[in-house]
Amino acid sequence: MYSDDLQFICTSDKLTSLDYFISHIEYREKKATAVIFYHQDRVRAYLNSCRHGERRLDCEADTVFNANGQLLSCSMHGFEFDPTSGECLSPKGSGKKLQPVQVIEKEGRIYFADKHIRIIDPLKTDQDIPLE
Repeated sequence: MYSDDLQFICTSDKLTSLDYFISHIEYREKKATAVIFYHQDRVRAYLNSCRHGERRLDCEADTVFNANGQLLSCSMHGFEFDPTSGECLSPKGSGKKLQPVQVIEKEGRIYFADKHIRIIDPLKTDQDIPLE
């Protein structure tokens, strides 16, 4: 089910203290970011890319959640996504889903468990890594 080579993202404590965590990755050999968060007491992750316009969810605002913090939301177009399934809840985006990323939580640490992901550099910021 999971790749044998887990890649450390952050500690469970760190993620608990944040609304979400953005990790710079390569996904299928293309630069991207992933958004990792807790929802319903479970760690979840998706590529940080709105399925409507292929923009980062946080491209216009420093958040990936809607105003009440219950749904994932694209800050550019306002499309909202179910945090459990990734399904778009906005009428124009019907049938579209965020791309899930496999993560696991083990012994107080969170890992990518997705064979298509390679962490680029967890210490670099958005300004340091040009995205394609």
